[in-house]
Amino acid sequence: MVSVAGLHKIFKGTIEALRGVDLAVRPGEVVVLIGPSGSGKSTLLRCLNCLEIPTRGRIVIDGVEVTDPKADLNAVRREVGMVFQAFNLFPHLRALENITLAQVKVRKRSPEEAREVAMRLLTKVGIPEKADAYPRQLSGGQQQRVAIARALANKPEILLADEPTGNLDPKTG
Repeated sequence: MVSVAGLHKIFKGTIEALRGVDLAVRPGEVVVLIGPSGSGKSTLLRCLNCLEIPTRGRIVIDGVEVTDPKADLNAVRREVGMVFQAFNLFPHLRALENITLAQVKVRKRSPEEAREVAMRLLTKVGIPEKADAYPRQLSGGQQQRVAIARALANKPEILLADEPTGNLDPKTG
């Protein structure tokens, strides 16, 4: 499902965030990256969906080499969900709209179906009552839950999660 070979990422010509990373993830497998702050975990995840362009190396996702300049990255990204460390919710959209937007635009679901999926996921993450709240009206943990629901809404083949529980209360997370 995911294959990484000899991945390097250098910032500003001297900061080596990734140095020769090799990784293989089979379908259905769950992989957890653990390491200290600054060790390259987020950079690796951002390289997997080409939000960061690797300096060198090869990444293949579901048979598509995403490091090939001719690769259709949008097609790959439709199948890769991402929960960002900083959430990246659209501040001008309510929680429900943050979750339905890609469903309607990318998956071509009807607004009604997208809303149904979003409400089911908001219920699953424990905050259905926050559907009409803007991100600024939500706590960090609530924003994290909306981000998780948004990532799951399109039923991605691969889910990349950068500290997905970092802001959740351990008692209720």
